Amino acid sequence: MRYDKRLLCTFVTKWMGWLAAVLAAVLLALVLVAIQKGLRVQHSAHTVVSDLRTTNQFFSQRADFSAPAAAQRQVEQLEVLLTQLNTTGAADTDQLAGLLPDMRSLLAAGQGDVTIAGRLRTVATTLQGGAASLHRIAADANTTVTGVDDQLAVAIDLVGRLNTELRRTTTKLAPIPAQDAIIPAPGGAR
Repeated sequence: MRYDKRLLCTFVTKWMGWLAAVLAAVLLALVLVAIQKGLRVQHSAHTVVSDLRTTNQFFSQRADFSAPAAAQRQVEQLEVLLTQLNTTGAADTDQLAGLLPDMRSLLAAGQGDVTIAGRLRTVATTLQGGAASLHRIAADANTTVTGVDDQLAVAIDLVGRLNTELRRTTTKLAPIPAQDAIIPAPGGAR
């Protein structure tokens, strides 16, 4: 019965260690996904800035400021483009700002899980050593019980032989009459 409990404890501890390791790996994967999304947002922001610089260069090269109506139209188009770029950049910045706390939380949770997994591994190793010690103790106890069992079998055999000899002696003494306290009558009769 104790051997089964020890085996169950070892089994449960081992699987809990594996479960903690799997959870740590999942959290690490989530952190990596969050980091990848952050890099995409950063790349998008760099692309928007690069496009804005390129657009500004095109406008500076093509703008004909000698014609006021064309200049006004180009300024209005530039204003619309800058507004769109500003909106896109603000959305990208908001998305990145929204991802940063999640990445920090996931990173902290992943580090906690890695710490727990390490502690569980230590506990599992300790329990495994205890289980091995219990196994040795059980084997020693089993050897002792087997020895006692063998000795009891010998004792039972000797008691059986003694009872047989006592029956023979009682049968042989039955015809002899009782003589006070020295030789009692068979069956306790005087």
